[in-house]
Amino acid sequence: MPLIERLFFSNISILAMFFSVVVFLLWSFVPVLGYLLAKLLKANGTLNKYFLFAFGAGAGLIENGLYYFDILTYDENFLVTFSMCMLFFICAYISIDKTKTCFAKAS
Repeated sequence: MPLIERLFFSNISILAMFFSVVVFLLWSFVPVLGYLLAKLLKANGTLNKYFLFAFGAGAGLIENGLYYFDILTYDENFLVTFSMCMLFFICAYISIDKTKTCFAKAS
C-alpha cells in the first residue's frame, strides 16, 4: 500500500498530521536560532554562504553519526539541540579573510 493511501486511510486526523509536520519543521530550525540570535546581538562575523552551508552540513553529519554509533541517546535530545544552537551562535562570530577565500577573483 503506498504511503499516501496509508495516510488517508489511517485513524489519524488530517489536523494531527499537519500539526506533526509543523512541529517537526519548527524543531528542525532550533539550531539556526542560535545564529540568528548572535546576529541580533550584532555579531560581526563575516562568513560566506558556502562556509555556512558546509558548517551546517558537517554539524548535522556529526550529530547523526553520534546517534548512529550510540554515543548520544535520544534521551539527551534537548542537550544535543542546545549544543548545536550554541555552535551556530559561536559560528556567527567567526571571521575569515575574504581575500584568501574568494574563488571568483582572478590573480
